[in-house]
Formats: sequence, C-alpha cells, structure tokens
Amino acid sequence: MDPHPRRGEIALLSGMLLADAAFYFVAIPYGIKDPEGFGLDQGLPPSFSARAAAILTALIMGVRLAWVLAGGEIAAPDEEAGNREAGTGSWRRNAAGIGIALVFAMVLVPLAGYYLAAFCMILALMTAMGERRWLHLLGPPVAVVGLIWLLFDRIFSIRLPSGMLFDG
Repeated sequence: MDPHPRRGEIALLSGMLLADAAFYFVAIPYGIKDPEGFGLDQGLPPSFSARAAAILTALIMGVRLAWVLAGGEIAAPDEEAGNREAGTGSWRRNAAGIGIALVFAMVLVPLAGYYLAAFCMILALMTAMGERRWLHLLGPPVAVVGLIWLLFDRIFSIRLPSGMLFDG
C-alpha cells in the first residue's frame, strides 16, 4: 500500500495534464489541418472536436488536481476498498486505460475508423476495469457508439474518420 496516495494521484494528474497540453499544442496543430480562411459561417473547423475534448479534459483534471492539492478526499486504494482483485492496485488499471486510449487514437481510428475503434476501446476499457458479463460488456459500447453516430452523423452532419479499411 502506498503510504502517500495523495502524491501518486498528484503525479498522475500532473502527467496527464502535460500529455493533454502536448496533444492540444502539438498533436492537434500538426495532425488536423484547418483550411485557410475557414470561418464559423462554414460550420465548425475540423480541429474543433479535438480542441474541445482537450479543453474539457484539462478542465476536469485541473479541478480534480485543485481538489487533491486543497486536501480534498481521495479515493481509497483497491486494497482498502475490499475489491475482489485486491492487490492489483488502481495504478495498473490507470496504466491500462491510458494504453488503451493511446492505441485507440494512434492505431484503431486511422485503421478501422472512429465508430469501430470507439466500440473496441469502450469494450477494452470495461474489460480492464473488471467487467466480465457479456451483456454488460456489449450494451454500453453499442449505446455510446449509437448515440455518437446519431449526434455527429445525423444531427450535426459531421463525418467522423472512416479509417483505411473502409475508405473508398
């Protein structure tokens, strides 16, 4: 058991904020090109969703970091919470979640497209968090991907990446 769990959470949040800043200031400008002279009268620029996600993520992590730094309550480690997988530690799940998200963003979306990649990512995250029941594993990814499709494709008419496997 970590004698200083607060330090671990502060380190994790700080590292994630740095990664989010790198995504916002490096990955988005070099990876998503907005056309010259693109204005809001033509709709939202291609980088809008990525920038909005990075800003919201930074806001959520910043609020949590401020809470932890101010001495707010932190989650009990798995060993104390009576988790059925006691001893595995939440850091492994955090690392697995980060790894799954990186595979999603860097491999699955360009290859298989957003919808299939999102389904696989949610399924992998739920499995990493300990879910083993098939109905519970399949229901949320189908619902989330369906809602994303409805919102982006049908309502906003924004085409999400289809991936190399499904292009052309």
